[in-house]
Amino acid sequence: MSTDHTRGMTITHNREPVSANRLAAAALAALGAASAVPIPLAQLDFAGLINVFNIDNGDSPRALLVIAALGGTLTVAVLAVAFVGSFLAATGAASARAVLIAAALAGLVTAMPLWIPAGVLMGAAAVLLGPLEHDGSDHADRNRLRTTGVHARTPRQGEI
Repeated sequence: MSTDHTRGMTITHNREPVSANRLAAAALAALGAASAVPIPLAQLDFAGLINVFNIDNGDSPRALLVIAALGGTLTVAVLAVAFVGSFLAATGAASARAVLIAAALAGLVTAMPLWIPAGVLMGAAAVLLGPLEHDGSDHADRNRLRTTGVHARTPRQGEI
């Protein structure tokens, strides 16, 4: 971590050095995002907003076309997040792993069956980036539910 001092401001850089794993993760994430580009194009083509693949929606109900258009638009946004995650992984930003995981999961929501290969590639990229760094305190063993003093025992005969 490095800091720069500029006229009363302190800028902290939380970047890790670029390694082979980071470059491989960036390449996997970019490949996953690039391979998913036809998905929103097909959704938007089916909705009738663009004509890329000449998909005829036939006499589909208007509500289905609206859902396809909304799904295609959201999938374009997810692709943007995936490419940002790839860029962050390439530059060594600490937030790259979280962004890639968010893109992989959001893509599953917007285009479930078609997004699985892209999501797997983004998930593999997140795994290559490794676990998130922590502040040195051991929070892994803490009780996240904060339950204390809970005792369970079975009642004995005559106590009910």
